[in-house]
Amino acid sequence: MFNFKFLREALIVAGLSIAGVAVAGDADFKLVNRTGYDIESVYVAPSKSKSWGEDFIKKRSFKNGQSMDIEFSKRSNTCVYDMLVHWVGYGADEDVTFERLNLCEISKITLRYNKKTNETFFDTE
Repeated sequence: MFNFKFLREALIVAGLSIAGVAVAGDADFKLVNRTGYDIESVYVAPSKSKSWGEDFIKKRSFKNGQSMDIEFSKRSNTCVYDMLVHWVGYGADEDVTFERLNLCEISKITLRYNKKTNETFFDTE
């Protein structure tokens, strides 16, 4: 006799896997500084947030060539974030903001700077 209960449970598990359900901690990522400049502060906040919250660098310098892990509360189920980068020795008018980063799909962000175009950009993995 065919076991319908087993089939139903297997389909539910398969459906959750295929749907890519966000699980707490999925937004954690590694940030790499390959800009050629030191970074004073990095803020990462949900895109819908009205404030940036805490600085992930926490009063130390994030030097060119370094990497760090950005980790979020395990209770968070948010995937889409904005990131603000503030450089050592530069004013707020030089800050760079990246918007609507889907961190549930990104495990690594490498920041880069192009001196010819004066543009800060990033690569993701």
